[in-house]
Amino acid sequence: MEKVVSLNINSKCLRDFECVYELYGHWAITVGVFDGVHLGHRYLIERLVENAKKRNLKSCVLSFYPHPSKTLSPSQQPCELTDPLERAERILRLGVDVVVYIHFDKEFSKVKAEDFLRNIIYERLKCKYLLVGYDWRFGYKKEGEVELAKEFGQRLGFEVETAEPFYKNGHLISSTYIRRLLHSGRLEEAFEYLGERYFIRRKVVRGSGRGSVLGYPTANLGGTENLCLKEGVYAVKVEDQYLGVANYGYRPTFDGRTKVLEVHLLDFRGNLRGKKIKVEFLSFIREERKFPSKEELLKQIEKDILTVKDSFRKEFLRF
Repeated sequence: MEKVVSLNINSKCLRDFECVYELYGHWAITVGVFDGVHLGHRYLIERLVENAKKRNLKSCVLSFYPHPSKTLSPSQQPCELTDPLERAERILRLGVDVVVYIHFDKEFSKVKAEDFLRNIIYERLKCKYLLVGYDWRFGYKKEGEVELAKEFGQRLGFEVETAEPFYKNGHLISSTYIRRLLHSGRLEEAFEYLGERYFIRRKVVRGSGRGSVLGYPTANLGGTENLCLKEGVYAVKVEDQYLGVANYGYRPTFDGRTKVLEVHLLDFRGNLRGKKIKVEFLSFIREERKFPSKEELLKQIEKDILTVKDSFRKEFLRF
């Protein structure tokens, strides 16, 4: 079995993942969206891995995609910190045996709490130990809560434990709080609560070619229109080795209508189109703005590159 799979619910699985009906063996499980996999998530997952080993169980993180809010309240859906693969990459680094995704659609949202525990957690995921947050709610209209899970666990034969909330610097760490920090360009604070610099890993797609015409070719990353980033210019690290300057936003100088992430790699020659690349955000440089002419834009790009080189010269000795 792959380390990242999608559970077949009503003949629906997440695209690009192995589609499975059930797990085999005995499992320790935690459940949640885990968008961003911040320090609070890590605390829960590391505790899961530790307790699974004590009980001679394999560890499983059960997550959902898309974010439940996209299905339940489309107008209130949050921006996206991680896509499924980025999320799984972070989770697996913590020692988890398998990440299981459920496609969260309207049909799945109507599954009752009791059915979720019995049919999915117990029968299909073979749960023997369930670890959840202290305020966990689940099932149709969030009717299920921890006490119900403990009652079902006693009846069916699996143990249920809760983890206390995780605080740092007096803040209850949450994906919502980290989204707010990133939206404000407060990257350093977001990094502190994520436990690492924020990064994405996305596919390079065909762009307008305007960067090459201007003399600063860019890698345009697909699926970035809903990132939790302030619109503007960033210093970035690409593939753990190249320094870069990235712009996230609408490209107002050229009247763009869709947000996109464009990355200019310094000291790089080659074609990245079609490849998935890791882009790690180092610092917010400035806000996006509209320039009166192409010449003014080029002057600003040159200033941005110098700013990035000066700020991160020590990390990238080639400059």
